Amino acid sequence: MSEETALIRVTQLPQIEERLRDFKDAVIQRTEEAKSLVCTEETIAAVKRYRSDLRKAFEELEDQRKQVKAAIFAPYDRFEAVYKECVADAFKSADAALKGKIDETEGEIKKRCEDGLREYFDELCATHGLDWLTFERAGVKVDMASAKQKTPKKLREQLKEFVESVDMDCEAIANAQYADEVMAEYKRCLRYSEAVATVQARHQRMEQERAALEARTVQKATESEAVRKVETIALPVVVEPPVTATFTVTDTRERLVALREWIKANKYEYK
Repeated sequence: MSEETALIRVTQLPQIEERLRDFKDAVIQRTEEAKSLVCTEETIAAVKRYRSDLRKAFEELEDQRKQVKAAIFAPYDRFEAVYKECVADAFKSADAALKGKIDETEGEIKKRCEDGLREYFDELCATHGLDWLTFERAGVKVDMASAKQKTPKKLREQLKEFVESVDMDCEAIANAQYADEVMAEYKRCLRYSEAVATVQARHQRMEQERAALEARTVQKATESEAVRKVETIALPVVVEPPVTATFTVTDTRERLVALREWIKANKYEYK
């Protein structure tokens, strides 16, 4: 399609709109008629034909609409391509180049400010004996407004408050129960209440486990003692009535005397 044809198409839009408005009444009449049809077993075939004709008419109009849309947008698409080549690309390239230079310069300014803040932070930590604390955990973000200042007062105050807060927590921890464990937890989370609660909960679990272990030990000991007592219970001794035996021993005098002494030694009764 030539440029001349495209312009003619565009100028014809009002005429197309006028024709559509004239056609509107016929469309409404036909569609309302379609919606008023009664569909029964006897009329279903006719209703299907009516619907098929209606859809076919609409599809023809849709094809025309798409052709008009393509004709309208084709000149603009060509214009946009030329605009991009002659104007947009050049401006965007220049903007990107300037942005890169600005970002680089601002990055250097922010880095210089951050380096100074890190030195100040290290001095604060050394003063309070917090060599384990890192600058990143302070959560201080360097913005351009602060970076342009000779001394970023606001950010320095944030660092000072942060370090002093940690120092106060550490002093409290030093007097707390299980201080070493609480400090280990505090270094992980930097929240005093959370560190204390974590350690207390741990020791409660340990105490519960210890009590349970002792209870199991006592129970086993009790069970073992009961078994031992059962095993050591003496069986009843059956005492048999004495039996008298009469016999005559013939031997030498010396051997008979020895036999008598043995009988006495073993507590036998004899006559």
